[in-house]
Amino acid sequence: MIELILKGQLYLFLIIFVMMVAGMIKDNNLFSDVFTFLKRNIKSNRAVVAIFSAITGCMPIKGRVTVSAGLLDTMASKDPIKREKFGPIDFMPTHHYYFWSPLEKTVILPMAAFGLTYAGFMQIMWPLLAITLAYILWYLIFVIKDDDIELAKTDSVIKVSRITRYVFPYIIAIGSIIAGVNFLWSFSALVLYYMIVTQTFDLKKLFGYVDWKIVGMVAVIIALANIVRTSTNDIYDFMGATGFDPNSYLGFGAISLLAFAAAWLLGSSSRFGAITVILTALYGIEYLPWFFAVDFAGYILSPMHKCVAIGKMYFGTKLSYYGKLLGGWAILVTAVSGALFYV
Repeated sequence: MIELILKGQLYLFLIIFVMMVAGMIKDNNLFSDVFTFLKRNIKSNRAVVAIFSAITGCMPIKGRVTVSAGLLDTMASKDPIKREKFGPIDFMPTHHYYFWSPLEKTVILPMAAFGLTYAGFMQIMWPLLAITLAYILWYLIFVIKDDDIELAKTDSVIKVSRITRYVFPYIIAIGSIIAGVNFLWSFSALVLYYMIVTQTFDLKKLFGYVDWKIVGMVAVIIALANIVRTSTNDIYDFMGATGFDPNSYLGFGAISLLAFAAAWLLGSSSRFGAITVILTALYGIEYLPWFFAVDFAGYILSPMHKCVAIGKMYFGTKLSYYGKLLGGWAILVTAVSGALFYV
């Protein structure tokens, strides 16, 4: 039992390191020169918005939707009709992260629970990421117009040395994990590097960046997934004794619907990741895309999801506008995951 509980828990260190790095980036405003450089040098307004939203969407910080909204607000037109288009720009590029980032719990959890490498995870999940990126690009290219965007001139001084000193090491650390380098080496080195360049030597402050509740919850989820995976036959026997067959079309549909409903009610990425891992542990790794898609759909459509409220507050985006776009995204991702069973 102890072995089951401890298996895969090494990934908790990645979460801790990510939170430490995120805290130092945010407190010291380490990426400001990149944003200024892009805003000043790219001619296409839509390209600037696309790159800004992509960068803010990939930043491993709590509340990155709010950070993204603050930046996009400086580019949004004052016209209410044009302005409301920025709500989905704020939302979608900050949520593709869950499909691919080696720093996100929805990726870390399946890797830890099923012993997957990053390459192994992406080999399974890339179709869902591909349709997601295609959907976001469709919105940026065909829905947003250049005159919807008003870029203010900036006189801030850009220091290339700050970009090479603060941003490049972060990119190298992410790239090394994707390339297969052990995350303990990559991110422990990055934490140490940022501690030195930002002079963050107060360990109480450094560990204060860590949300220990999330770390504890992830530890419990990994342990539960390990237990479920080794107890599959017992769980099936128990369900069979109650007259419920999880492998029948009706049973599988009912569990999928319950998973969607739970993710919809909870509106939390950590919890949708937990539901995905536990149900995949019950059915098998080949069902990972399906349960991921179903739970992701419930998550982005959830009334408990604060990101829609943030976009509505900043840009006045109507809920009906969100509903059409996010509903379309949810349908596409679910349809692609279902199609994978027939490929």
